[in-house]
Amino acid sequence: MFKSILLKMRSRVRSGRMTLTIHAREELYNDHLTTDDLEHSIQHGAIVERQWDEQWQEWKYVVAGEALDRRPIEIVAKLGHRDDTLIISVYEVI
Repeated sequence: MFKSILLKMRSRVRSGRMTLTIHAREELYNDHLTTDDLEHSIQHGAIVERQWDEQWQEWKYVVAGEALDRRPIEIVAKLGHRDDTLIISVYEVI
């Protein structure tokens, strides 16, 4: 599901084109995660949900995967307008 979106996200992340919101950075810190965990999860995870963002009038996607230590995490992300993958939020799934 949403294979082409995930492939674009993966390509952008591999190329170092990943931008994190302040909220995403705070959540990384709170859950003791790193950007390496985000990259791993996007490269090996799957899009499990698409959500409409009312504020920005565009789609965002929930990517389910694992941190490097195998903890399940989910990432809320979208394709940015600057040819990047914008990470909106990230959290450990408990």
